Amino acid sequence: MIDGAILIAAQELGLFARHGVSVRLHRELGWATIREKLVHEELDAAHAPASMAFAIHCGIASVPRPCLTGIIMSLNGSAITLSNELWKLGVRDAASLKSLVERERGRRIFSFGAVLGLSTQNYNLRKWLRSGGIDPDRDVRIPVIPSPLVHQTLIERYLDGFCVAEPWNSLAVAEGAGWIAATSAEIDPGHPEKILLVLEKFAEERSGEHLAMIAALIEASIFCDNPANRKELVRILSQPRYIDVASKVLESSLLGPLQMGRGESDVTDFIVFHRSDANIPTRAQGRRVFNEIRSVGQIKACRGLRTDIIGRIFREDLYLEASKQVGLRQAPDKGDWTARKGSKQTPDLSLTQLPLAG
Repeated sequence: MIDGAILIAAQELGLFARHGVSVRLHRELGWATIREKLVHEELDAAHAPASMAFAIHCGIASVPRPCLTGIIMSLNGSAITLSNELWKLGVRDAASLKSLVERERGRRIFSFGAVLGLSTQNYNLRKWLRSGGIDPDRDVRIPVIPSPLVHQTLIERYLDGFCVAEPWNSLAVAEGAGWIAATSAEIDPGHPEKILLVLEKFAEERSGEHLAMIAALIEASIFCDNPANRKELVRILSQPRYIDVASKVLESSLLGPLQMGRGESDVTDFIVFHRSDANIPTRAQGRRVFNEIRSVGQIKACRGLRTDIIGRIFREDLYLEASKQVGLRQAPDKGDWTARKGSKQTPDLSLTQLPLAG
C-alpha cells in the first residue's frame, strides 16, 4: 500500500544505513500475522494501523503487550469504491445509496468490505454510510476482506463496494470494476493512518536503534511528500518486491489527477507523508484514534482502554528526540532534505514491509 511508502523509501534511498541501522523488510500475509509476530518478538517493528497500538496494548484480540509509536507514517490515503452495478442503479453518494437500500429492503442486503475491524477504513466507511442515513450495523453488511483481494471480490460480485487504502481503489477503477465515491481525506481530513509500531520493551532496550529508525523515516517522509520526487517514488513502489502494480495505477493517487472512474479529482491531500506536522504522534492524534476505537460497540467493555494510556502509546517525545538527528537544510514543508552520513553500524532489525491484507 502507498501508506507504507516512507518505509520503502528509507530502505531504497539508503537512509536507514546512513543513520546506522541495518533493516530487513518482510512481506507478511496480513494484519493478524503482523500483530502476532510483533507481540511474540519475531519482528522488531511494524508498519501498522494506528489502532493496532491500542489493541495490542490493551489485549484486544491479542496477548496484551505495552507498545508505542514514535512516528505517524501517513495521514489519509484510503477511499470508498462502489460497484458499477450500483452506479447503474442510480447510486451517486451515500444518500442515493440509502434510497436503494430502502427500495431493496427485505430482498437484498448490500455488502461493503473493510480490511480490519479496528481500522480507519472501517470507521470511515461507517461514517460515510451514516452521512446518508444508513445504519452500518443493521442496513448493510461489512465483512473483513484482505485489501489485495477486494477488487477481485468486487469483480466477482461478492461485494458491492469497499473502503481500502491505495492502490486497490485505483486498480479497481483501472480494471473497470468500480468507481470511487469518496476519499478518506474528504470523510475525515487528516486522520492518522499508519504508524511505526514497536513494543515498549524494544524502545527501551534498543533506544538508539529505535531513534535512528525514526530519524530515517522522517527524512524519507520529506522525500515522499515532495511533488518533484513522486515519479521516482512511483518507480520504487511499483517494483515486484513491493506493491507490484502498474505505474499508471500508482500515478493516479500519487501524481494525480485521481481517476475516480466517473471523473477526476485533485490529489493534493489524498495522502500526506510529512507536511503539516503529519509525522508527530501527538496526544491529540492519539486521542483521535482512541475515540475511533471506542466508537465500536463491542470494544466499549474493554477495561484497559482508558484515556491515561494515550500519552504512553503516542510518544511525541521520541519523535522530537529523533528529529534532532535529522539535518534539514530548509524548512520541511519546502520539501528539501538531506541525509546524515556516518554512524556506526548496528545489528539488523526486522520490520514489516507491506501486508498483503490491509
